[in-house]
Amino acid sequence: MARIFSVLAVLAVLLLAANFVVGLIAGDFNAAATAKREAQTRLVDAERHARAGHGNAEEAAHAKQAALKADAEFQRPRAMMTLLMLLSAAAAIVTLLVNSITITYFIGTSRWCLEVCQTYQLSAALAEQSTRLKRSTFPWALAGIFAVIIVVGLGAAADPSGANWNRSAQFVMPHYWAAMTAVVVILAAFWIQVNRIAENYAVIEKIVAEVGRVRAAKGLETANL
Repeated sequence: MARIFSVLAVLAVLLLAANFVVGLIAGDFNAAATAKREAQTRLVDAERHARAGHGNAEEAAHAKQAALKADAEFQRPRAMMTLLMLLSAAAAIVTLLVNSITITYFIGTSRWCLEVCQTYQLSAALAEQSTRLKRSTFPWALAGIFAVIIVVGLGAAADPSGANWNRSAQFVMPHYWAAMTAVVVILAAFWIQVNRIAENYAVIEKIVAEVGRVRAAKGLETANL
C-alpha cells in the first residue's frame, strides 16, 4: 500500500510542480485582459461618437487597430491560462484523491485491526497502535485537502475572465504565495502519510502473524487475511 501511495503522491506532486511552472511563465494575464477590455471600450466609444457625429472615422479606425493589437497580445496569455486551468483541475483532483485514499485506508484498516484483535483475543496494544497512527495521520491528510481548496479558490478569484474581474488583480499575489505554501504543505503531508501507512502495514503484519500462531496452536487452518 505504501508503494502504491508513493506512486500516486509523486504523480500529484509532478502535476502541482507543472502547474506552478506554467503559472510563472504564463505572463501577466490580468494586465493583458485589462488592456483588451479598455481597448474594446475605447473602440465602442469611438464608433458611437462617430455615428453620432461627435467624432471622425479616423479616430474610430485608430481605436479599432488598437483593439485588434490588444486582442492579439491577449491570445498567448489566454492560451497559457487555459492550460493552467486544466493542469490546476488535474492537480487538485489527484491531490484530493491521494489524501482521501489515506483517510479511507486508515478508517478501514484500524477497524479491521480492532475486530481481529477482539476476535482472536490478541493484545489490545496492536489495535491501539493502528488507531494512534490513524489519528496522527488524519490532520495531515486534511491539511493537504484544505491547502488545495484554498489555492483553487484564490486562483478563481484571481481570474480576470470570471465574475470577479474588477478585483481579480488583488488576488494574484495571495494566490501565488498560497500556491507556494500549499506545495510545501502537501509535500510534508505526503511524506508523513506514506511513512504512517508503512508503519500501519507493519502492525497489520504483526496481527496476521499472531493470528497464524493462535490458529496453529488450536489446530486450525491458517487464516486467509
